[in-house]
Formats: sequence, C-alpha cells, structure tokens
Amino acid sequence: MKPPVRTLPIRFPPLPGEALDSWLEATARRMDTALGDVLLHLGFPVRQRAGNQHHGIPADWTIFLDERLTANVAHATGISSQAVTALTLAHYDGRALRTSAGGRFVSRHVLWGRGRGSRFCPDCLESDDGRWQLSWRLGFSFACTRHRRLLADCCPVCGRVPRQRPCSGRSVPRPELCGNPPARPGGPVTAGCGSDLRTVPTLLLPPGHPVLTAQDRVMAAIDTTTASFGPYAATPQPTAAVLADIRALGIRFLADLPAEALGQWLPEDITTAYLYQGPAAAGQAGDRPGFMAPPRAADTAVAITGALNILQRPGIHPAGEALRGLLEAVRDEFTQISVTSIDDWGQGISPVLRSVHLAALTPSLRPSEHLRYRTPTQSPRRPTRTAWAIEQRSRKIPTLFWPAWTARLAPPEGIHARTLAPVLAALLLIPDGRVSLDQAAVLAGDITDGIEISRLLQELDDLPHWPDIVTALTRLTDHLDADNTPIDYSRRRILDYTGLLPHDRWLEICLRTGTPPGAGRRERIARSQLFRRISGLPAESVPDELGRLDSAEFRAASMRFTALQTPELAHALHLEAREFLASHHIHDEPVTWQPPTALLAGLSLPGPDPAHVDLHRLHQLIRERQHPVQHVAQVLGTTVEAIRHVLDEHPALAAPLTKNTARATGRIRQQARQTIPEEHFTHLYLAEHHSLQQISSFTGFSRRVLTDLAKEYGIPLREGPQDYKRRGTVERDWLTEQYVHRRRTLADLAREKGMSTANMARWAKTHNVPLRSRGGTSHSLALRAADQAHRAPRILRPALGGQGASERLSRFAAASAYPSLSAAASGLGLNTFTLVAQINRIERELGGPLLVRAERGRPMTLTPLGRKALRAIRTFQRDA
Repeated sequence: MKPPVRTLPIRFPPLPGEALDSWLEATARRMDTALGDVLLHLGFPVRQRAGNQHHGIPADWTIFLDERLTANVAHATGISSQAVTALTLAHYDGRALRTSAGGRFVSRHVLWGRGRGSRFCPDCLESDDGRWQLSWRLGFSFACTRHRRLLADCCPVCGRVPRQRPCSGRSVPRPELCGNPPARPGGPVTAGCGSDLRTVPTLLLPPGHPVLTAQDRVMAAIDTTTASFGPYAATPQPTAAVLADIRALGIRFLADLPAEALGQWLPEDITTAYLYQGPAAAGQAGDRPGFMAPPRAADTAVAITGALNILQRPGIHPAGEALRGLLEAVRDEFTQISVTSIDDWGQGISPVLRSVHLAALTPSLRPSEHLRYRTPTQSPRRPTRTAWAIEQRSRKIPTLFWPAWTARLAPPEGIHARTLAPVLAALLLIPDGRVSLDQAAVLAGDITDGIEISRLLQELDDLPHWPDIVTALTRLTDHLDADNTPIDYSRRRILDYTGLLPHDRWLEICLRTGTPPGAGRRERIARSQLFRRISGLPAESVPDELGRLDSAEFRAASMRFTALQTPELAHALHLEAREFLASHHIHDEPVTWQPPTALLAGLSLPGPDPAHVDLHRLHQLIRERQHPVQHVAQVLGTTVEAIRHVLDEHPALAAPLTKNTARATGRIRQQARQTIPEEHFTHLYLAEHHSLQQISSFTGFSRRVLTDLAKEYGIPLREGPQDYKRRGTVERDWLTEQYVHRRRTLADLAREKGMSTANMARWAKTHNVPLRSRGGTSHSLALRAADQAHRAPRILRPALGGQGASERLSRFAAASAYPSLSAAASGLGLNTFTLVAQINRIERELGGPLLVRAERGRPMTLTPLGRKALRAIRTFQRDA
C-alpha cells in the first residue's frame, strides 16, 4: 500500500504534554520552512483566506484531527497515531471537556470548556523554546506548578488571548511571539502582533501554595479515569463527575461569596489578584460569573482552590462542615438553602457532592429528615425507594420493635421502652423513602401515630447518641432491604388468634412442666406473652376472647411471669406457638426472629447490651427475691428491658425444693420427673422389681407422688408385691422368639402362659424386649436400639434405652466443641431448649454432669465424666 505522505527529512518527538499546533510549528521552524508548506506536505486542506470555513475545515486542528490526517502526521513524523491524537484536545474528551458530535468544537457549556485560545506560562516558553502545552487550553488550567506561576491570560500589548486563530502559514513560525493580528492599523495581515510573550509578568507563588496544590490535584484527576481523594475515597467517582463538582462549588465562590469573605478561604495574594480587574475582566460572563469558563487564571484559581478547600477534606462529614461555612457566608438572597437547592448548581454533579451537601444541612434538618436522608451515616442521600419497596419492607418489621434492639436503643430514663418500641418499628420505614410519619405508623401496624412518633423523635434528637441511633436504624433498613427475613409480619398481624393456648392446653403444660396454673391471671399473661411473641403486636391488642388484661395490670403481672418462667415452661410454650402456626399453615417460619445485633458494632447507644449481662449472677438473683426484675436490673447496673430480654431467651432454672418451699404439688411432681425420668422409673420398678415404697425410700418422694408419676409414664402398677412373679416365669429367649420373630401378640402369649396381657408386658420390659407401639411403629427399629445398647460401652448403656438415644449422644458430642450450648444450638440448627433438654436427660441417665456451662468470660468445658462419655461415644460411633 502506498504511504499517504512522504516522511519528513527532519523528525523529532513532541515534548511531554505538548499541543499539536506547537509541535507542527516547532517542526517547521526546525526545517526553516513556512508552516503552510509543512501543512500542505502532511495533506492538510488549504484555507483560502482567514476565517474561511469551507469544506468543513475546523477552526483549530488542535481540537480534533481526523483519521486520515492523523495517519499522515504519524507516518511523516515517525510517531504512533495514538501519540498524535494525544496532542489534541480529543485526548481530554469525556474527562475535562466535551466536544461536539463531530469532535471539531469544544462545548463551552460543559466542564468549563474553552472554545479557542490558550493560557501560557512565560517561563515555560522561555525554557522550552516557545513550545506550548496542550493542558493550557483547558478551562481547569490556571497555574504552572513547574515554575510556580499563575498562568498568563492574554498578550499585554494587544490584550487578546493567544492562539485563538491558527498561526500564519506564510512564514517560519515564531511561537514565543503573539500571533494575533496587529493592533496597529495598516500592519501586515500575517505578521501578527509580535509581542514577546516570554516577558509577560505573572504572579509568582511560594512553594506549597494552595493554588499549586489545587492545580496538581485537578490535573492528577484529569490524567486518570477516576478520583478517590477526600470524600471520594469510599466511592471513587469518574473524573468528569468530580470536575463537575469542582465547577459547581467554584461557581459559589465566584458568583455568591461576598468579596470580604474571600480571605476566610484563600491566601491574600490570590485574593488580591482575583479582585484586581485586569484586561481580561471584560470577558466575564455578565452577572453569572463561573457558569462559563472563567476568562482569567486568577478567577479559575479562586474557584478551584476554594472548591478543593472543601473537597479535599477527609470524608463526607468534614467536607459537609466546610461547605456549611460557605453556605452561611453567601449573599443574603442565597441563604434559603434546601435539600433540593443543589439541583440548580449544574449538570453532572456526583452523588458524593450531594452527600456532602446533605451533611452540610444536617443542623437545619428535622429529626425525621436525619433518618430520611441518612445524614449521620457515611453516605447521606436523597430517597431512592419507591412506595412499593417501603411497603415490602413493612412486611419484614414487627409492630413492636425487636426486644434485643429495643434494649439497645431505649434510653435508661425518660422514654419507656414499651412506648418506644412501636415508634422504632415505624421509623424503619422512613430511611430512603418518602412516606410521612402517619403513613409509616399505619404500615407498621397502626399502633401509634405521626404525632407520637414526632414527639419521641424530638426526645431522641436531644440525646448525644442520636447520630448513632440513626446509623443503627439505617444499617438495619439496609439489611432488611438486602436480605429476605424468615417471618412475614404482615401476615402474622392478621392471623386469627382466638384459638391460641386453650385452657386445657395450659393445664396440660402446667402439669408437664411443674408450673402452678394460677387462678386465671397467670394463664392470661402466658397467652398474652405468647400472642406478643407470635404476632409482633403489643399485648393490648390481644383479642377480647383470649382474656385481655389492661395495660397496667399486664405490665405488673408480666414482670413476675418473666421471672418465674422456667426453661421447661418456655420450651413448652415455644412448642405451642409452633403448633399454632402450623394450624394456620405456616410451616416455614420460626416462632421468633431477631436481626443480627452485629449491625450495632462500633456504635454508642443509650441502652445497655443484653449480651453483657452476667447470666449466672442474674439467675441467682432471680430466685432470691419475690419481685426480682427491677431489683436485678439495679444490682447488675442495667435496664429492666435488657433483663426481660435475657430471661426470655435464657429462663432461670426453678429453685431447688426444700421442706419449707415444697408446697405446690406441681413443683414436687416436676422435681420428681427430673430426679426419676421415665426410663429410670421403668428400670427400678420393672427390671429391678423394686416396690413403690422402696423407690420412695431412695428418692425421698412420697408413694402418692410416685403413683401419679407411674400413671403419667404409663407404667402398669402391680397388684401387690412381687405379684407378677407368682403368676409364672417367662424366659427371654422364648419371649423374643414368639413376640419378635413370630410376631405373636402379647395377648396371645399371655393366654398361653395363663396371665394377663399387662403381666406379659411387664416381662417384656424386664427382659428389655422392645414392644411394638400402637399404630404399627416399626418393631425392627426398637429392636435395633436394644442391640445397640447391648454392644455399647458400659458407660453409655444407661443412656441408650430410649428412642432417639443414639441421636442424643451424637448431639452431645457435637455440642461439646462449641463455647456454649446456645452457640451449639445455632451451629447445629437446633432449638436451644431442645438441645439443653436432651443433654440434661443424658446427664440424668449417666448419673452426673457432663458439661460445666459457659459463663461470662468463660466458655463451656467438659467435666471428667463428660470427657469419658465423649471418648466412649466416639469409640461407639467408630465401631458401629
């Protein structure tokens, strides 16, 4: 392929950052040739006369060079096409300026674009033999950091900006001289003004001057695609957006800031240069200085240095504090600033500057606006969520705020947690949305209203913790918006609760857990608390059919109920709640859920952290007093709300029974259940043939209590001492062959032996032959369990007698690796009460404690018996 043009006889590279016109002029000068001859050789179109724009010839080749001319210049000079393009303003297109669709013109309405002309540094022209930098043509260029000078704006003789028109092609270029048409009438058209630009005086700046720092910062941003200094560090922004921010703030300094206030922001020397109305002052843009590219370097320096005085602060809030000072100092007519006033500052502003603006307005905003715009957070912003998105968020929020979070956000004095809880729930609908306080109250369950929310907001705003409270709520809304929560509280609010905890079920639970049923009020309290846990609604919303208590009565009684609640009762009520949800076809939701309190890390909040409550000491205190909750809160230096939450999650064990305290039959029976579980009772009575009187002598429980316990366990009582032995002996091998292998019924075998079916069942239990349960439950599974018990290490055999024994032992082994049982339950995907109950059962069966429970500052450890059991379990599992 034939080259487009011949190579030049003398070739040399451009200087770093040099402009295209300067380099071509230097080339012509090096060859002592008229510039026009060089341009013709490179294939540039010929201009017939000055100002001729025929055939689409651009006014300035340094703005844009098409592909053909770029290729010609690259071939003739021996540099790459990319290097040629870097000599034109197209190199900065999209970052520091915008060009027209064809690239031939610079838009003067965007990013302070300069249509024509160039500022210059006289010292650079002197030291570089008249070579001109491309960056001098940018609206953001105002100082030479190499020679520490403010750039010159114009020729001091003709008073015009250099390089507004192409240099004459009829002579060898003299780029150090002004090429504008002569000011003297009658002079030659192509000779130019001829003034030596190397001698133009400009302001000399000392090292480290803020103007030089600002120029370095701007050029560093322009030379990259993004900026990450100051408030942009967390979210780096495109260069064009950062320059738009600088321009928007620069306009405030040029157009709004009174002259007498400049000294608060800028050094005296640059302020004096700015206020001095030199030759270029006539070029100011009327009454809107700064909306177009400032005509003078001093104006640009004031605008950009002032803007960076704000934008170089280390973060959104330090920058906002600086901007607040600017907004307070602007002219009187601009003092009415709102969150939307920044919309008039120009196009292309970054979200970072909008955040800085909101941070600046924080002191003048209402508390609800602090939440709406997230002003205390690291990234304040205007609302972006639609009404539909806020409604979806409301489905994830209970009407009563989560207890663990309420305890942290409620101040110890002044605001009652019960009043604050529904308000906090409604406040979660304010961040990033446009709903009113009244609308938020309705969406959150319609328990409170906008007036009450506003009143409590004012009280919270007076707290020193208010910024961190807002941060906590906004972190929580971000979490709710980002993740699906396991409970649909909107559905929970509208369930039919009339069948919750019927009276018969309450009596059954009391019997099973050893809880005194009370005269009726305790039952209503239990039902109300269960309603609150399931629905997320306050107890005052309990349907009348469930026996609603008035607020004062409920608060007083519920305090005592919380203290009296045992792990067994809490677990039974939890199971009741699950059954209630299942009856409403809700199988995929837990009874309760709390957002992770890890979201509160690093915040200073008014309420104490329930996790810091000494659980062991709390349980001791709870069982020492008649009305302990308020007393315990005072002793432990925390709040009632924190104590209630801890006791809901970790109820205290029932106090040991003594002769003086064991008055209630239910308590005695509960103690008997713990001391003599079903398997142990069966072994004593049926396998070892002890009488009830003998069992009473070893355990200390009366024969009446043991009789009731046997009926509860379904153990048939003998008609008299050793009665069943007098009715014949049944051998184990015969019974196994007939009942297990031949599948004969107990009734059939009893008839053959001449005894009752119940007596035959007793012999089956004596020989440890698993009985087939009603309903056709697999007999082989029960037999396999018995075989496992026979093959297990001796230490484990007492714990392998019941159904699910192997699974219980496996769970104990797995739980022993965790620092606490609650952590083990969470890690194993179990309910804490279930895991605790299973380990308690193993401890009873093996005859001693296996674990030393975790306390504050001390993780859970194994006892000597626990270590032996763990080794045996691992051996048993390995050999299985």
